[in-house]
Amino acid sequence: MKDTVFILEIMVGFTVVFTILWSGIVYMVSQASGWRHLAIKYQTSPLKEGYYGGVYGRMGIANYNGVLRVAFVEQGMYLHVMPLFKIGHPPLLLPWNQLKNWEEGNLFFQKTIKWKIEGINIVLPHKYLGTIQSYLSAYT
Repeated sequence: MKDTVFILEIMVGFTVVFTILWSGIVYMVSQASGWRHLAIKYQTSPLKEGYYGGVYGRMGIANYNGVLRVAFVEQGMYLHVMPLFKIGHPPLLLPWNQLKNWEEGNLFFQKTIKWKIEGINIVLPHKYLGTIQSYLSAYT
């Protein structure tokens, strides 16, 4: 009986400690990447559908490998992360006029497109360039 209670206490303790550590790390990534800084000006409500999920990208010094959600709407480019990573990462809606000055590049042998917004670099896969250009020409 004592062994069962001890194992249960360890399991509960691990769950609590892991949750606190995970939340802290994800929140620190949001600070270090600049996501929190952009959220001050560009935070929006979450989209329920119509986004590309599992997108690889980079913001500031943080890689968001396969956890980004990206959508292109009339008002701008929408960025969010998967629910497991959302602590400190509210959805962003970056207006098209902030996305005009993009440049092509490479990140780890992958073709990319890159912007600098409010001093923060945002990098997405090159495959979205055509979509972005169409929205830029239509809405700027």
